[in-house]
Amino acid sequence: MKLRLCFSTILLFVMVACGQNKNDLNKIDMKITDYYKDYNYLNNNRPGYYLQVNSQNCHYEIDINDLSCGEFYDPYPMYSVRLPLNLNILKSGQQKLSLKVLPFVGDFISENAGIQLRLMRYEDMTDIENEFGDSKIIWEWKMPNVAEHKLPIFIFDTTFEAKVPYKIEVLDLYATDLSELDEKVVYEQVLKEFQLKRESIVNNTQDRDYLIRHLNRAFVQIYPDNELLTKTVDDMMKVENGMELQPLEDYEIRFYYNYKIATLVRKENKEPAIWFNNPSKKEKSYQPYYIFKDKEKGAWHMW
Repeated sequence: MKLRLCFSTILLFVMVACGQNKNDLNKIDMKITDYYKDYNYLNNNRPGYYLQVNSQNCHYEIDINDLSCGEFYDPYPMYSVRLPLNLNILKSGQQKLSLKVLPFVGDFISENAGIQLRLMRYEDMTDIENEFGDSKIIWEWKMPNVAEHKLPIFIFDTTFEAKVPYKIEVLDLYATDLSELDEKVVYEQVLKEFQLKRESIVNNTQDRDYLIRHLNRAFVQIYPDNELLTKTVDDMMKVENGMELQPLEDYEIRFYYNYKIATLVRKENKEPAIWFNNPSKKEKSYQPYYIFKDKEKGAWHMW
């Protein structure tokens, strides 16, 4: 009887401790996401920045401010895309652009490889009827022919100025520098978070409120209305007919924003490790998932 009483007492202490820990974590999570809630913009401007990328016979990766912006590892010799940059711009001022060009086939960049960049600014991203208002080309760049140097990779870094009506400081205020932690422990924790995320998709148990609160940060940067936010969350929480969630495998860990953000990508094409396949339509879709570890309690949060 005495042993049972002791066990019950211990169990009670554990339950209370776990409850307090969960409450503490929820408070921190709310504190972080409250940063975006009812956000007051610095001014009435609503600009949008885009990067036009035209490439041929090469693969590439592009980061803006050490945040993933775009990559191309598909088996097509030519590709053109316009990448939105606002989600990578956290505040006004100087922005860093980093480009890595890799061989399309073989070990070296061929003489037929080429990539052109065009940075553009649209005046008003809320003016949909008028195609976002006036546009302006900020700068253009073309990769030189580097075939004679037999390069396995070509790296180009530059900066540009941007003016936005917001200032996102969440990562600077709350995120842990993961490079200071044990590499193996970080890897195991990130993998666990991805496994939990995948299970929530499979079991249809994703927390709608959690998604809305965390997506508010991105929506501050692209100025949408509540209707688009609701639709985005709805799309994330449901799996379209025919779409099959694929196993979490053949992945590697990647870090961004000076080792404050972690994610898993597929080794094959550097796309998000959480992805869907529709065999009948031969279509694929991906669900990016970036996370950071808060300084106070060490919990992982969606970025």
